[in-house]
Amino acid sequence: MLQMIQILILLAFLLGGALAASLRLAPKPRIVEVSITAALWLLLFSMGFRIGNDPELVHSIGTIGLLGFVAAVCTIAGSCAAVWLMSRLLPQAGAFQKQKPVIATSFNVALDPGGHKDEKATASLVRRMRPPATLLAVVLAGFVTGILLPEAGFNPGIITEWTLNVLLFLIGMQFRQSNIPLVNMLKSPAVIALPLATAVGSLLGGILLAPLFSLPLPRALALASGFGWYSLSGVLISNLGDPMLGSSAFLANMIRESLGLLLIPVLGQTRVPAMAISVAGATSMDVSLPLIEQTLGPEAVPLSFISGAFLSALVPVLVPLFMKL
Repeated sequence: MLQMIQILILLAFLLGGALAASLRLAPKPRIVEVSITAALWLLLFSMGFRIGNDPELVHSIGTIGLLGFVAAVCTIAGSCAAVWLMSRLLPQAGAFQKQKPVIATSFNVALDPGGHKDEKATASLVRRMRPPATLLAVVLAGFVTGILLPEAGFNPGIITEWTLNVLLFLIGMQFRQSNIPLVNMLKSPAVIALPLATAVGSLLGGILLAPLFSLPLPRALALASGFGWYSLSGVLISNLGDPMLGSSAFLANMIRESLGLLLIPVLGQTRVPAMAISVAGATSMDVSLPLIEQTLGPEAVPLSFISGAFLSALVPVLVPLFMKL
């Protein structure tokens, strides 16, 4: 019930922004674009601050971080591999038309047509890696600030929550201003194929955790069933009798979210840009949505939100199911 309320709140802000744009109450598109970038950076900084300002979480990183990190890498690799395979078996679902990436093009490097190939390759690599490196720097700045400052006398999660709400409102505005045909988007096979491939790939990646860490297979699958929703999956597993695994699940999904934010701008420029949505998992409907929108364009918003909502709905079903096996 609580999960449905959260989804409805996020959807309300997204639709509210679209309604404001329809009523001509939105600022110019360029102002909306700049505001989205600024709010995204604030969101990433506050996320890093929350981690660094929690002594228990900082301490737990050194004790159960390995399992969490490997779980994040395995589920990300599995979901990307599944979506890549989907793009081969179902081209109409994998072939996702996107606009020029806003973040990537803002760091374009001028290439000399007469230059050497290695210089062009180096410039291309710098152009691709600068956006995720910038995002990582923002998160690390928040993390260091959280460590250096005394424990906050307020709940930093409130700032993160309302920054996210503002971001979704702005994204709704930008989506409406772009005049993307929503009905045609919802008819795409990717609406079902993408989140399904993401879920299956994540679980297949989670199977690798069983032999690597001597985990029972159901426990490994429960760990992989968070799909990036760290605030729920870790609590569910802990409440179901395994606090250590719950802590690892919390870190695994937090790391997946963080790695996803770094990989989205890179994967969005590949031949299968739908992987940029898949790598975000459940967060493609909220935390990762602003970056996905800036990387793939406003037309990616409906698919991204639906994919994240679909995966979020699976978490409270799959985690208890695997924990009881």
